Parts: sequence; structure tokens; C-alpha cells
Amino acid sequence: MCVLTIAVPIYNMERCLEKNLATFDDPRLAARVQVICLNNASSDSSLAIAEAFEERSPEIFQVLDRKTRGYGGSINDAVSMARGKYFRIVDADDWVCTDELVRFADRLESAEADIVYTDYRIVDMQTGREKPVRAGDKGAEYGVCTGDFSVPVKTYPMIHGTTYRTELLRECGFKMQDDTFFVDEEYMLLPAIYARTVLYLDMDIYRYMVSNPAQSTSPQNRSRLQTHQERVIKRVAEEFARAPEGPSTPFVRYRVTRLLGDRFVVLLMYVEDRKEGRRLAKQWEKYVRSTWPDLWPQVSGKARILYLLNAVRLPLGAYLRLKEAFLG
Repeated sequence: MCVLTIAVPIYNMERCLEKNLATFDDPRLAARVQVICLNNASSDSSLAIAEAFEERSPEIFQVLDRKTRGYGGSINDAVSMARGKYFRIVDADDWVCTDELVRFADRLESAEADIVYTDYRIVDMQTGREKPVRAGDKGAEYGVCTGDFSVPVKTYPMIHGTTYRTELLRECGFKMQDDTFFVDEEYMLLPAIYARTVLYLDMDIYRYMVSNPAQSTSPQNRSRLQTHQERVIKRVAEEFARAPEGPSTPFVRYRVTRLLGDRFVVLLMYVEDRKEGRRLAKQWEKYVRSTWPDLWPQVSGKARILYLLNAVRLPLGAYLRLKEAFLG
């Protein structure tokens, strides 16, 4: 029985793809885990690397050679191809702990929850330092399937630890925007709107690499691609507004509120032209006040602080150090 499909979107990742795919290449996962290697028009040797794994272990790996670079479109293709009972994403520059993944596959055989959250580690590309991220440290009770979504509000789960029941993705018509960055928030929230149950597992599976200047989350790219962030936030918020209330509504409302506030961070701290950032922030404030009047009071305090930091021209590096000092 195939219990898990893992989508690995790939674009010019020859430097790290071997390390990534090797962590799935284990006979204990054969026929139980489907790894779809989504080659998004790479111009390097990424396709050849993926095909070598497919040839060696066809019961695990499946290669889809796409002619376009779109990340979201590749995930949409993977969902349509998925044979697994559950579905998750592992980026090509990250990897997993194989033994923990085997444990995870074992547990998924009997799982029924719409969403399964697991732990992960943040790995600094420059120093090699690892920082464990454990939901249990923030109040999650492992091993209990529940309809109480107050815990995800506290744990603030990320894509690195999020697995969905595949049929939920299909039932809710989940699709990610193509040719758009920051769509991980679409993955985190669009299916969650329709979820009714959640399960936390004490399994440390994912290794998430940071401090890579090429990542879309780098300071340079947050500024350059800020219009992509706007598209994603508006889409998620508007889908949430249309959906009927359910068990996950408090969690999704909290995340949408955070996203509305995080937009001010990008505009007021990351955009290099501070005057232009203030102009864009005023436009965003007008949108939030008019479209989300019930959420604006929860966003306004953060916005006021950021307007002040922008006005005194606090450098981005100083802001990030303050954030790390106070929020960790």
C-alpha cells in the first residue's frame, strides 16, 4: 500500500539533488512511498540525476519532465499523479531523516486525520548549525487525532512539517498559483480551510536549509518579489472569506491575520526605497481597512510600529536582530 506521496520540485538543483533523493532511496520505503521528481525545465544535470534514481529504484521514484519552470504548476501535477494516502512536499535543496521517514510511513498506515504535523530542523547553510522545531514544546499533544485547531494557532506549523490526506486536496479542488513565489502559504492554508481533524506526531523528519541567498525568502527576493506576496495573501484571504465556517476556522483566521500584518514588514522594512515602501504600505492599509475591518484592529498595532521603524530608517539588519532577540 502506498501511504505517502512526496513531491520534489526541481529547478537547476544539481548541486544538492543527489543528497536530497538519497534520503528517500531505502528498501523499507519501496512501494510504500512515492517520490515524484518534478523537473521544471532545468538546464543543468538535474533531470539526469533524477532519472538515475528512477532507474535504480522505480518502486520509489517517478520522474515528470516538465517544459515550464512553474513551482505551483508542478505541485498541481503531483497531486493529480499521487498514489499515496497522504501527500507532502520536500524542496530539492532540503532533505529528510530516512529512519524518521520510515517511522512516519508506518504510522500513516493507520492514520485518518486530514492534516498530519511533524517536527523538523532548521539547518544553517553557512554554519551547519541545526535548530530543532518541536510542536510538543509549544503545547501539542502527540499521537492524538482531534478536531481542536487551537493548538496549530500556538505551534504555527510550516510547510516543512505539513502533510495532507490526499483526498482532502482533491475534494477541496486545491490548486496553487503558477509562476508565483511564496505559494507555500497557499499550501498551508487553502486545504486547511476545509480540514476537520489534525494529528501531531513526534517525528523529526524534515531538514530545512536556510541562509541561502538564492532562496525566495532571502531579504533581496522578499523585496524584489513583493507583488507575488500580495497575490498570495489576497488569494488565501479571499478563499477564507468565501468558505463556510468549520473546525479549522480559528486557526486559518489567525494565520490570515498574521499574513495581513507580515505584508507591512516586507513593504516597510525590506523595500530598499523607504519612501516607496511607505507609499505601498498606505495602499495595503487601505485594502485591509476596507476589506477586513474586523481584522484591522489586530493588525494595526504591528503596522504602527513598522511605520515608525521605517520613518527612522532602522536598517533591515537591525530589525532582524531585534526580531530574533524578542521572538527567537
